[in-house]
Amino acid sequence: MSADWPIDSDDDNLNAVERLEPLALLLIEDSPADSRLLQEHLRDAIQRGEVMMQVVRRLSDATQALNRMEFSCVLVDLGLPDGQGVATIEALRAVDPDVAMVVLTGFDSDDMAQQTMQLGVQDYLVKGRYDAGLLLRRIRFAVQNHRQLVQLNTARQESFASASQDPVTGLPNRPLFEDRARRAIAFAERTGCELGIVYVGIDGLPAGGDDASRIATDALIRRIGTLLAESVRKSDTVAATGGGEFVSILVPTDVNFDAVIVARRFNEMLRTIDAAPLQLVPFIGVAVYPRDGETLDELVEHAEQAMFRALRAGGGVCVWEGQVTAHPASIGAERLWSGSPLDALVPLYQPWFDLREQRFVGVEVLWSASDAIAYRTASLDTRREAGFTLIRTALSQLRVWRDGGFDLPSLGLNLDSVLLEQPDLASFLRDQLAARNLPPQDIRLEVPAEVLADATPELLSRLRLFRDEGYGVVLDDYLSGADGLLAISTMPLDGIKIGRDVVATLPTDRPGGSVRRAVTAAIGASTSLSLDLIATGVDDDGRRQQLRTLGCRYLQGDALCEALIAAELPMRWRIGPPTFLS
Repeated sequence: MSADWPIDSDDDNLNAVERLEPLALLLIEDSPADSRLLQEHLRDAIQRGEVMMQVVRRLSDATQALNRMEFSCVLVDLGLPDGQGVATIEALRAVDPDVAMVVLTGFDSDDMAQQTMQLGVQDYLVKGRYDAGLLLRRIRFAVQNHRQLVQLNTARQESFASASQDPVTGLPNRPLFEDRARRAIAFAERTGCELGIVYVGIDGLPAGGDDASRIATDALIRRIGTLLAESVRKSDTVAATGGGEFVSILVPTDVNFDAVIVARRFNEMLRTIDAAPLQLVPFIGVAVYPRDGETLDELVEHAEQAMFRALRAGGGVCVWEGQVTAHPASIGAERLWSGSPLDALVPLYQPWFDLREQRFVGVEVLWSASDAIAYRTASLDTRREAGFTLIRTALSQLRVWRDGGFDLPSLGLNLDSVLLEQPDLASFLRDQLAARNLPPQDIRLEVPAEVLADATPELLSRLRLFRDEGYGVVLDDYLSGADGLLAISTMPLDGIKIGRDVVATLPTDRPGGSVRRAVTAAIGASTSLSLDLIATGVDDDGRRQQLRTLGCRYLQGDALCEALIAAELPMRWRIGPPTFLS
C-alpha cells in the first residue's frame, strides 16, 4: 500500500477517502517502458478505483478517445509519432477545451516550467522521477486548478455577455457595437478599404400595451434581429440599439459586398415578414467610410439622418443626404434607391455543372423569384432599362472576377422577348464587351422557347448575327414535339435547355423507372442535332441521378449549387459541387 494512503480505521479519514472523486486519466505515451513505469506508480490508486486510465501511443488515437468519453486529465508526451510540441496541445484542446493537461518530459528546469505554462497546461512531470503519493496529488491539483480556471472564464464570459448583449434580441448592444466599429474604422484606415454603416428602423411596431403585447412585440423584434444577423458575413456585426432599431457595420465594403446592396437585401427581407395585423415598413439609412465620414460619430449620425429621410419618404433605403443622388457605380448597385421596385433588383449567379468533367463550367445571371415577378409586371420601357442594366452589371462583375484571379469560363445572359426586340441590342452588347475587354466567345445568350412560335426573319437574322460574332446561343425552356424539333433544326443554336417543369416529370426514387417522353425526346433532339442539352431546376439527388443515367451532360439547380450573390460565388466555386454517386 502506498505511503500516502491512511492505514488506520478512523471513520473521518475513511469518509474523506470515500469522498475523493475518481479520476479518469488519458495517458498519451509512445514509449512502452515510460508508460509501464507511470502505471506502476499509480497501481494502488487504480486498484482502489480512485483512478481509471486509458493508454494510447498516438495523437490520432488520443483525439478519438477524447471524442468517445470525458476525461479528468490528459498526461501527454510532447514527442509523439504524429504530434510534436505546441501542435499536440492545440490538437487536444480543439477536441476538449475543458480537460486538464499535464506534460510528461525528460527535462527538469525553470525554462521547462515556463514553456509548459505558456502552452496552457497545468503542470509537468519529469519521466522516471515519480513518487506514487506526490504523483497522484499533483494530478489532482492540476485537475482542480484547471476546473477553477474554466469556471472563472465562464463567469467572465457570462458577465461580458450580460453587459454587452441586448436583453431582447441577444445581439450586441450599442456599447459593444461602438467598440467593434472603432476597431473596424482603425482597420479600414490602416488598410485603405471602405466600411459601411447600415441603420435599420421598423415603422409599425406597437409601443406599450399589456404584458402579453410586450411579449409578442419582443418576439417579433427577436425574429427581425435574427433575420438581419443571418444575412451578413461573419466578419460583420448587427447590433440592436433599442426600440426596434438595428445598426450593422460591414467590414470591408467593396464592389462585391456593397452597403447599398446589403441595405436593399434587408429591406426586401423585412417586407416579407408576415406580422398581421401589423404592417411593418422598414426604413434604412446608409453611410460609407471614408466617403461619408472618418469618425464613428460622423458615420452613425449620417446613417441615422439617411434612415429618417427614408422614413419621411415612406420607407425604403436612402444614403446620407449630404451626398449626391447618384450612388458611385458598383457591382449590383448602379442606381440609388428611389422607390421603384426595379431599382432594388440584385443579380444572382447560378453555376451549371458538366457531368463528364465533374466540375462547374459556367454561371447564369438571373433575378431572384421576387425580382423576376417585379420585372415581368413592369412597363416595357422599364424592362428594357432593367434588362440592359442586368447585362451591364453582369459583364462588369465578370471583369472584376477575372481581374481578381477568379477566371470564370462562361457567363449566361437571358434575353427575353422585350430585349430581343431592341434594335440596338447587338451594338449594346458589342460596346459593353469592348469596354471590359471581354470576348463574345465567353458569353452564352439564352433565348426563351416561346419566341419560336412567332419568330420573324429579323429575329432569326439577329440570332445568326450573334452566332457569327462568336456568342453561344441556347434555347431556354425547350418543349419537345414535332414543331419544336423542326424549329430548332432551322435556328442557329449551340444548345437547348429543359426547364423545371420537364425535369419534375422524372421519378425521384426509381433510377430505372419510367420517364416522361418529354425528357427522352429532348435528349434525342439534342443528340441528333449535335446540341448541348442543359437540364435546369435539378433540386434533388434522385432526378440528378436519373438525368445522368439518361445521358444528360449538363445540369443546373439547387441540388448542385443554389443561386448566389456575386460575393459568395468564387468561394462556392472553389468548394465545388456535392459528391456525385457513381
